[in-house]
Amino acid sequence: MTAWVSASSKFATLRSRYHPILPFCYFTLKASRTALRFRNLVHKGFILKPETLGQHLLSRRLLLKLTQKEVATRLSTLREHYERWERDEVEPTASFWPRLISFLGYYPFPLQSPAGWVLMTRRLLGLSQFAFGRRVKAIAKDVREWEHGSSEPPHELLAKIQQIAAPLVGKSPM
Repeated sequence: MTAWVSASSKFATLRSRYHPILPFCYFTLKASRTALRFRNLVHKGFILKPETLGQHLLSRRLLLKLTQKEVATRLSTLREHYERWERDEVEPTASFWPRLISFLGYYPFPLQSPAGWVLMTRRLLGLSQFAFGRRVKAIAKDVREWEHGSSEPPHELLAKIQQIAAPLVGKSPM
């Protein structure tokens, strides 16, 4: 009788660790919530090192757990427009850039050249090439050439452009 009781108690302890889906398995799998959330984000399309504007927008939207319609409403645009930006089908117009940068919380492209500075400053201000040229006292053709890297702005003008951009980098229009 004693042997039966000890076998019974041994079975009771095994039964307390018994998993209903895997009856032959007596161990528990554990994972942190962060790891599971990250795995879920990656499954939905989250990109750890985004390169295009669309990848940046998609990753930020998934991180905030927002739908495309909710983001479009925040940016004051149509869901269809936002969807096309996220898929990298079209580039947003100049007036949307300040809101996009505010939504992302950073400027999504590297500033490795004067062309990058000119383009970032123009996008932060939300100006067309013509309007930006008037602001820095240059013609639109020059601004276009600076952005494409076919020519560089004079050093004094580049310093002025960087001065214009400096206070805007941390500022949020939304």
